[in-house]
Amino acid sequence: MSRNQINLQKSSNSLLNWFLHTKSGCIDSEPFFVKEMIARSVSSSYKCLNPSDFSTHSFRSSIDKIDYEKYKDPFLKPVLEISDFIRQNAHYYLKGFILHGSLATLDYVPGWSDFDSIAIIRDGTLDDASEMIRLRSICQAIENMIKNLDNHQHHGIHFIAEKDLLMYPDLYLPTSLFEQSVSLLGEFDLFGHKRDSSQEQIDRFNSIYKTLERAFGSGTLQHHAYEGVYMMDNFRNYKNSMYQMKYFMSVICLLPSYFMNIRGEYLTKPESIEACRKVISKENFEIVDVSSMLRAGWKANLSLSNEIPDSAMKIIGENYFLRGYNLIKEMKSILGI
Repeated sequence: MSRNQINLQKSSNSLLNWFLHTKSGCIDSEPFFVKEMIARSVSSSYKCLNPSDFSTHSFRSSIDKIDYEKYKDPFLKPVLEISDFIRQNAHYYLKGFILHGSLATLDYVPGWSDFDSIAIIRDGTLDDASEMIRLRSICQAIENMIKNLDNHQHHGIHFIAEKDLLMYPDLYLPTSLFEQSVSLLGEFDLFGHKRDSSQEQIDRFNSIYKTLERAFGSGTLQHHAYEGVYMMDNFRNYKNSMYQMKYFMSVICLLPSYFMNIRGEYLTKPESIEACRKVISKENFEIVDVSSMLRAGWKANLSLSNEIPDSAMKIIGENYFLRGYNLIKEMKSILGI
């Protein structure tokens, strides 16, 4: 397998996602040709990818369309509105739009659960700069609709190209979990070729390790700033760090999945937590349970500002950077990476 091709796929997908997300709003004040230039760069990068460089095996998942009858809870109204909006405005540009996670399995927590999704861009869209720019406007409108579900969501839609399906890494979403997803663009037969992404899984884990190590050492989580402000340890800036805290706790809850993935087991998040619990010491695993408690006890609209509520601080407790670092340090030791 070509390491250069892996790096090219990663950088191409990163640029694709940056361009289509609202985080690229800095280019809106630039002349129109700047958007065209970036769109053409994304297309050119993907054309340089050669799926035949990878050793792969095929996968197939039949993804059912969203059942509107199961989404009658008022909290879920934005999901149906997004589905309608996608079918009316984005079907021409997308091969598929997949909702996964708790909003697909319906074990969501109002006001906490993220809108986890993967959008697959048609080859023809990727090859046409004008269509990419139109899709960008549509996707940024969807991102604003997502905020009606969660004011503190820290990630947007994950975009992949059709070509990514020919060399699909489980790093995006383990293919085994597609069966628990729903399609917002009608019934969808997903077919692709999966490549090995074990080293990328390790690289991601080690990157998180370094982030938590730095947070413990400095007392500041230098990741996912909110309007330029990072979260500090022991709630020193609790009046402006709920968005950052949700990101931190979401990472803590994902660590068992990443840990089990590196061990070769691809499970749901709850399954990963229970499997990991049997391996990690009780003392270090407690922050995972705290994260789960915070999620389970969250109330919709509890914090529309960026202030961490008193009730949340009581659940979380102090020294959360040290506790998160101790958890991932033990995991890293067990994995031997």
